[in-house]
Amino acid sequence: MSNIYKELSDEFARAESLVQSADHLVYVALPVVKDNRLLLRALEHLHRAVVLDIGVILKFEHLFKRINLTKDPKLNLEIFFGCGKRFGLNELDYSFVKEIMIMGKKHKESGFEFSRSGKVIILDDTLGLYELRSEKLKEYINMAKKLSNSVKKAIDGVLGTLGKGI
Repeated sequence: MSNIYKELSDEFARAESLVQSADHLVYVALPVVKDNRLLLRALEHLHRAVVLDIGVILKFEHLFKRINLTKDPKLNLEIFFGCGKRFGLNELDYSFVKEIMIMGKKHKESGFEFSRSGKVIILDDTLGLYELRSEKLKEYINMAKKLSNSVKKAIDGVLGTLGKGI
């Protein structure tokens, strides 16, 4: 059983590291370098971090037999939205998670992206435009930090309880 907790802790640590990298890119590197492609790199980090954190929450809930996981990622995301309230997440957090997931997916699938005056424009295959600004990315970073803190509290709570019983 401790291997499972170790795996969850490792995934969480990786997600936390990705959030810190995104934070550094947006708050430190971007003002100095002034290259808007850093926004895309920060988005990639945040997308991966949110996916990892969601995975940790779902595995955690599955471990305690509160949910059943499926092989369908969209259905698992809906399951996450159903159990996220136990982790202190609200509707605004869910909308940010959805935005990050959509923007990350559009960036991966995009055939064309360009920067223009402090923002990056992502053009998808249907010629839909998606705009990414540093202000919005800062909001995403704050939400990702909140999500990471929720995961950390859950993991620490269980590991603390297990440690007392040993």
